[in-house]
Amino acid sequence: MNRQAGFTLVELVIALAIFSLIGLASYRLYEGVLITQARVSAHEQGLRSLQRALALLERDIMQATIPKEGVAVTLSAGQLNLQRVNARNPLDEPRSERQEVAYRLEEGTWWRYHRSLDLPETHKQQVLKGVRALQWRLYMDKAGWRSDGASTPGRAGVQPRALEITLSAGRFEQIRRVILLPEGS
Repeated sequence: MNRQAGFTLVELVIALAIFSLIGLASYRLYEGVLITQARVSAHEQGLRSLQRALALLERDIMQATIPKEGVAVTLSAGQLNLQRVNARNPLDEPRSERQEVAYRLEEGTWWRYHRSLDLPETHKQQVLKGVRALQWRLYMDKAGWRSDGASTPGRAGVQPRALEITLSAGRFEQIRRVILLPEGS
């Protein structure tokens, strides 16, 4: 008699079951990697937005100047106000014009308002979206941290030494940054 070599039906069903289990496990692993990658990407995007916002604030603070009458950096009603100089233009030439800059939180969005002292037009720039809380404090010599006003009562013209910002945005809770004000401030 002639016997034919081959697989039985039971062997084929077992092989298909093993192959299906390996395929399902591979898919689950791949799906997990994609979900993790999406979460890491979203977290990285949030972190980059936060870093850009704080870098913009720090640049303005480092270029703050003392106006003829007053204080370099002031706080009023949760808004940070300052005057800055040395803004660069596209050709990287220094400008001598002063700018008024204000930062404030409006309905979950952190905004930057700026205008040249020579022009009446105010520009509005979105700094960061999804901000749940934003607090400012200034450090004054002999008075400590103050959350409103510019100087100690009875000591007009006292310049703040540092700015503290505390904010909650996106996945980040209670981000605190202390920025030393320039010597001239």
